[in-house]
Formats: sequence, structure tokens, C-alpha cells
Amino acid sequence: MKCAIMQPHYFPWAGYFNLISKVNKFVFLDDVQFSKNSWQSRNQILVNGKKKWITLPTKQSVLKTNINQKKIDFSVNWQIKQTKTIIQNYAKCNYIDDLKELVEFFNNLKFTNLSEFNIDLIKYISNKLKIETSFIISSAFNIKKSRTNRVVEILKILNAKEYLSPQGAKDYLQNDEFDKLTDAKLIINQYTCEPYSQIGIQEFTPRLSIIDLIANLGWNGASNYVKES
Repeated sequence: MKCAIMQPHYFPWAGYFNLISKVNKFVFLDDVQFSKNSWQSRNQILVNGKKKWITLPTKQSVLKTNINQKKIDFSVNWQIKQTKTIIQNYAKCNYIDDLKELVEFFNNLKFTNLSEFNIDLIKYISNKLKIETSFIISSAFNIKKSRTNRVVEILKILNAKEYLSPQGAKDYLQNDEFDKLTDAKLIINQYTCEPYSQIGIQEFTPRLSIIDLIANLGWNGASNYVKES
């Protein structure tokens, strides 16, 4: 059984869904510390041809608040504002109707918890991309260990034989001597964000939110892109 473990991101990029598509079980690492200005609460889209952040506002909390304890700030109607920004800037794309379907689901999400909000959004997008992977939350295991030891414990509980990791985690896993802590085989996901046609853009802008991919390729095209890249 092959497993991947990632924090629940906000409107993740294509590589995140590529990772999900390649494993049997995907674990949302929801019981680790919230990090301000991280992918947990923001991502990037194209606005007037340039990269722009879209941010999910959260309430202030103590420094050591975990993602699954972080509360979303609904004091302003930020979802409607973001929807307008997204639709206006992708209005000329061929698959605007597919994008509208996504933002309609997004607008109806009312979770006050950051982790639950992101996870439900990721599950919905994964389903539309025809990804058949089982999802689990790490907080269900109540593991007190940290960093690589936490990953190893999750793999042990799930009886995973292979651990698929994003490129960014390679160094710390090797520094922590992952291979000496578990019999599970470490595989680094060598994902390449291949250029695709972006409306109004001459030079391809990579690593944007999945929003950009869906607007330009539609659900079916995005599904093929995520799985084949």
C-alpha cells in the first residue's frame, strides 16, 4: 500500500493533486501548527496576467494553534469577494462554466474550522478530477511525535509499504534518517509542471492554484494533466 501525507492546503496547485492520484491512502496532516502566510491559508492565481495571492482570513490565536484548531474569520463576506475576483479574471477562459461550478461549491462551504474547510474543498476537487484515493486525517491517530517520527508512526499504523513524498521534504527526511526508522520505501515524487495554454499569457506561469488549471483545461483536461504529468 502506498501512502502520502500532507497538510491541508487552500486551493492547492496541480502537484498536490498529482501526489493524491498516485497513492492508495492520502493523510491530511491536520494536527500540526498553523503557519501564517503559508499554503494552509493562501494560494496564487492570475490577475491581469500577474500572480496575485488569494487569502482565506483566519482569526487571531496563540502561536501554537494547530491547523484543526484554527478558526476562519467570517466577519466579512470574503468568499463573495474572492469569487468575483476569480470569475472576472478568468471570464474569457474556455472552461469558465467548470470554474463557476467550483466557486459555487466554494461559496457554499460554511466550515468555521480551517482544516475542515480545506479538506472538504480538496475532496470535492479530487472527486471532480476522478481521483479514487482514500482520505484520512492524522488527528484521528492522536500521535504525539513530531516531524519524521510522526510520519513513520502514521505509516506503521496504516501498514504502508511505500511513502510518496513531495520533493520539498526530501532533505529533512534524509537528514532524519528516514530509512533507518522504517521499512517503508521512500519515493520522492518527481513532479514537473508542464506548460499549458493560459488565456492572455504569452509566457507560461507555473505552480498556480488548481483554479488556473480548471479555468484553462476544464475538469476533464485537468484530470488528465494532473494524472499524466
